[in-house]
Amino acid sequence: MKINRALLSVWNKDGIVELGQFLSNHCVELLSTGGTKRVLEEAGIKVRAIGDVTGSGDIMNGRVKTLHPKIFGGILADRENHTHVLDLQNLGGLVIDMVVVNFYPFINEAIKKKLDIIEAIEFIDIGGPSMVRAAAKNFHSVLPLCDPEQYSDFMDIFNKSNGDIPLKFLKKSATSVFAMTSAYELAIYNYFNENEFNKSVSFNLKKTAELRYGENPHQKAAFYLPKDSISFWHQHQGKILSYNNYADMESAFDIPCEFLEPACAIIKHANPCGFGLGKDTKEAYLRAVSTDPVSYFGGIVGFNREVDITTAKELVQPFLECIIAPSYSDDALEILKKKKNLRVLSVNKEGMQDQYSIKSVAGGYLYQEKDKQQGELENLKIVTQLEPSKSELIALQLGWKLVRHVKSNAIVFANNKQLLGVGAGQMSRIDSVKIAVQKVLESDLNLNGAIMASDAFFPFSDSVEIAARAGVSAIIQPGGSIKDEDVIKKSDELGVAMVFTGIRHFLH
Repeated sequence: MKINRALLSVWNKDGIVELGQFLSNHCVELLSTGGTKRVLEEAGIKVRAIGDVTGSGDIMNGRVKTLHPKIFGGILADRENHTHVLDLQNLGGLVIDMVVVNFYPFINEAIKKKLDIIEAIEFIDIGGPSMVRAAAKNFHSVLPLCDPEQYSDFMDIFNKSNGDIPLKFLKKSATSVFAMTSAYELAIYNYFNENEFNKSVSFNLKKTAELRYGENPHQKAAFYLPKDSISFWHQHQGKILSYNNYADMESAFDIPCEFLEPACAIIKHANPCGFGLGKDTKEAYLRAVSTDPVSYFGGIVGFNREVDITTAKELVQPFLECIIAPSYSDDALEILKKKKNLRVLSVNKEGMQDQYSIKSVAGGYLYQEKDKQQGELENLKIVTQLEPSKSELIALQLGWKLVRHVKSNAIVFANNKQLLGVGAGQMSRIDSVKIAVQKVLESDLNLNGAIMASDAFFPFSDSVEIAARAGVSAIIQPGGSIKDEDVIKKSDELGVAMVFTGIRHFLH
């Protein structure tokens, strides 16, 4: 397919001068509108106004420019259909062989800037999507380009084919049009559909990373981001992120960010196996390691502060999969380079604030709000005769912030500075308690004066008895069991303070 005439009308003008000059140099007549025409002319490129073809200028403050039979006839006419060609001639229209269009930036201008609906609708493009859809429908005769990233490929193809654009490239370009228009319409739909739990939920995702495999080598996997969004983390070094890395990174960063002091979390297989607070990141990291000096091997380590050189020197000693933090000092990055396979990422906290989660199940999908709520810590209900001390209250809050990141049935032992033991994902809560006690003993820690946090209520008092024998002095749990009175009574007998939150935090 030869190109003799091209229509250029773009919002994003990146590369449009270079493309326009290329087409002009190859004797392609250029039609254009408004701002695009002005940019091309300022670059010394000859352009013909759309109004010269239609016989009318822009109306309604530019809402109507290209919506005209002479334009759409020129794009949609099937060159092999005599009736189409005759109709176009009778209209006084011109054959248009190429359409270069991108749209008003609804996502960047309306959604990200949170415009009200009256302002937002001015960024809903009508003519642009209509023109490229028309060109894509007639792709055997018309080349549509809707992304500046396509321009260089087009120019290469043009040169290699001596201006005779192959059908394969035409079809590929048409495909990209329908991907772009569907994403654009979806963004507008989601803006209008303010209720996230309406009758339908739609996503438009773009693959941004190939993964070696999924959870296991026989499973294919890739990472996707919403169309037109950017990744909020930057990988400084190391191997390509794996499926399991992506799954663990969120918790590794979210947990420390719940604390004002320097904090460090270590994640293994979706559960925290270490957590510590400190006067600096090094102390926080070493405390996190002490939680489980064996299991942290090969873990994902997250911080809520910049990683400095002293911390980096500790991080390169063991084998770790990944480190994620807001930033790193230059000296720290130099130290971390000693472990070339170690994945080192910095992250923008604002980008990790997703409000919803989705996963596939039973041939369908589960869509829910993320469990971000922690306001119950401001309204704890003391249910025992003994009240927790100030130090115990701090530890109870720490444990409660951690336990919602542990797979249910979840038990956490902690003091006011660190995680001491974890029991995760067991079929009974008492088994989780036993495992957590065992982990504390294996790590050569102790529970004297420590607290226990449970993500859901205790159905019996046996877990309280085990915890008290191990040294626990205070417990935090949601409450809500028909056995609550028995559990409280046992706590009073054992001299263990207990508080209820009224909120559970199951994690599956």
